[in-house]
Amino acid sequence: MATGVVWPLALSLVVGAIGLFATKMIKSRLIFYKLKKQGLPMPPWSFAAGHLMTLPPLLEKLPLGSQQSDAFSLLSCDFVDTDGCFYVDVWPFGNSLLVITSPELAVQACQKYDLPKPEVLVPFFAPIAGGPNLFVMNGAEWKRSRALFNTGFSEKGMLECMPHVLEEAEVYVSILREHARKGDTFSLDKITCDYMMDVIGAVTINARLHSQSRHNELAAALRSSLEWHFQEEEMNPFKRWNPIRPIVEWNNGRIMNRYINFELEKRYKAWKSNNHTLTKSVMDIAIETYMKERKTSDKLDSRFKTWATTQIRLFLFAGHDSTAAAIVYSLHMLFKHPKTLAKIRAEHDNVLGGDLDSAAQVLKQHPHYINQLPYTTAVIKETLRLFPPASGMRGGLPGVFLQDKNGHKFPTENLSLWIVHSAIQRNPNYWPDPHSFLPERWLVEPGHPLHPPKGGWRPFEYGPRNCVGQTLAMLDIKVTLAMMVREFDVKDQYDEWDRMHPTTGIKTVYGERAYQVPQGAAHPVHGFPCKVSFREKGNAA
Repeated sequence: MATGVVWPLALSLVVGAIGLFATKMIKSRLIFYKLKKQGLPMPPWSFAAGHLMTLPPLLEKLPLGSQQSDAFSLLSCDFVDTDGCFYVDVWPFGNSLLVITSPELAVQACQKYDLPKPEVLVPFFAPIAGGPNLFVMNGAEWKRSRALFNTGFSEKGMLECMPHVLEEAEVYVSILREHARKGDTFSLDKITCDYMMDVIGAVTINARLHSQSRHNELAAALRSSLEWHFQEEEMNPFKRWNPIRPIVEWNNGRIMNRYINFELEKRYKAWKSNNHTLTKSVMDIAIETYMKERKTSDKLDSRFKTWATTQIRLFLFAGHDSTAAAIVYSLHMLFKHPKTLAKIRAEHDNVLGGDLDSAAQVLKQHPHYINQLPYTTAVIKETLRLFPPASGMRGGLPGVFLQDKNGHKFPTENLSLWIVHSAIQRNPNYWPDPHSFLPERWLVEPGHPLHPPKGGWRPFEYGPRNCVGQTLAMLDIKVTLAMMVREFDVKDQYDEWDRMHPTTGIKTVYGERAYQVPQGAAHPVHGFPCKVSFREKGNAA
């Protein structure tokens, strides 16, 4: 009896799943059939496979595990007549895409039309943030949410957080000193992620996580989810849809929510007991702003707490992950270019005192000095140009067409617009010598051949939806370089890594061994194995 019911039910489910798959496939393919008939730019396409057959030959030109965006950057070279803009059908591994690799078209998508964030981002960010968040919200909901955090992430607010940043930076430097004494090889990316987690914890929720020195369940849960989540770019379906993954992500989310909820209640109680004033962490400012028009109660409003927990999870992710990678790449670029290293050390000597370890004390007394380091800022911006932590995504709309400098028009309806930052920021039509590390680009006047193109630098996006935390990120990176580069020398150990892990095949992207891989934000492959040594006094570079 039971068997007689189960088999028809199972068959119905299978037929339904096949029908749903076929319906979605036909819908996606018809979009591209119409685009192709209009003569719009795209690689060779078929109704059965879309553009899936285009990807393997591209991936063969890149190291195993590198970013898919690098493959699309290579593909953009085939579409120079349309300024690198083209359509790609990668269903069922992703949405129908309009790929954008030029500053002009990116400005149209993100500023002129301010296109919405697409629905496809919601499930992508769900395991990280746990719900609707600033990154995926649109319209009035986004404006209300952004307004609650603007003050907390302002330049003035971030300078007030300087003691927190310096406190964690001193722990980071002490760890580097220990590695310098031992002379061992270690992952710079790993310890920098721990460091930035401690910084963003202090700045965002006013709590010391101590993840640099011991286990912290909030930090561990977030990093675990990121380690599982980067498989979004995995083409192997058995890895991409591992059944264990949602269980791990659910448990990590439970741990993060519990931890943040406790901290929220603690800060709310502190707000009540201090006559409705608090020290100015981002969480404190959000609580104060929210409570201005509400009556005080014994506990924080549950709806606000749920909403705030989601935003804080997003901030913890974005505030530590991409910033850590930017710090590692900034150090890598400096120590690959001795002349640049000598210039930045000279700037730090001039502004922060001549002693190798004077930065922390000077910045404690004069935090605004951090904004008097133009060459350091140029180094960071050039590093982020070459190694942006992510790309942008927008959703197309009916009647919205982008237009390139040659007059070609590109419909956006029913498409996700993938704004590939790495391709835009290395586009040779806009950046002279695009693959070279030239901090001077950021110090020349408009009209100079090296001067950056409008809308061409997008690590924090550009326009109304730019990153709310970019001031904090730049502060963190500048403080770290000020504390580090005069005391230490850093040397990557990829030669040692390759000897210990021999493989065949391509090992560089754009000639760079420390190429980017997707692990939340884009991080240096293998965690950037390196050795740190003490710089000898009197050594200019």
